[in-house]
Amino acid sequence: MHVLLFDWPWAALLVAVVLAAVLLAELRTTSVRDPRWVLGWLWPMYLLHMFEEHGIDLLGRRYAFLSFLCQTLGYPVPSSCPATPEFVFSVNVLACQIAFGLAFFLRRTHPLIAACAWGIPLVNAVAHVLPALATGQYNPGLLTAVFLFVPACSWMLTTVRRSGLLPASSGWRIVGTGVLTHVVLIGSVGLRAIGLVSATTFFAVNAVNGIWPLVFGRLPRDRATGAA
Repeated sequence: MHVLLFDWPWAALLVAVVLAAVLLAELRTTSVRDPRWVLGWLWPMYLLHMFEEHGIDLLGRRYAFLSFLCQTLGYPVPSSCPATPEFVFSVNVLACQIAFGLAFFLRRTHPLIAACAWGIPLVNAVAHVLPALATGQYNPGLLTAVFLFVPACSWMLTTVRRSGLLPASSGWRIVGTGVLTHVVLIGSVGLRAIGLVSATTFFAVNAVNGIWPLVFGRLPRDRATGAA
């Protein structure tokens, strides 16, 4: 169990390399201007981010994000924090893989679902940058949030809009997916802290929290929309 809870970031790093290789191989039949190809980079990009958070961060610390999160929530002693390694596992190994797997495998048939999943790094970047600006200190995941999430999200949004694949009116879906995913995550931590949800429910809620791209991506279409 210890290996499963604490060593999964190494598997994430390996999967990121494999996915990047798959996307680069696709260039034999597509181009970097293909918005569906661009949408595919979400999954390997976020896996690299996870490694910085939960593998080895910029300061060489192992599994550092959980301590940072607990301190941010007001729990300087990790043992008293409602966020646990099991919680981190359910969020990253289960929910995130659902969201980003959907994005990767549905990007050509349902690009709006894939685009909605990009709302997660879009909002997550803010969650890393704001504490860094407030404290003037590095937090685990900040490097990839700034140098991967910010430019990649801008690249994706620009590409899908210029291509006409998705209209600007669908932007609320992307932002909504990211916001709701994080609201459920943080809200469940708060409910767990005051004892309103059990450990099992806490784990399950966060495990299925990756379904929001599918929900927002399949809502009734906006007017004058393109493919969904």
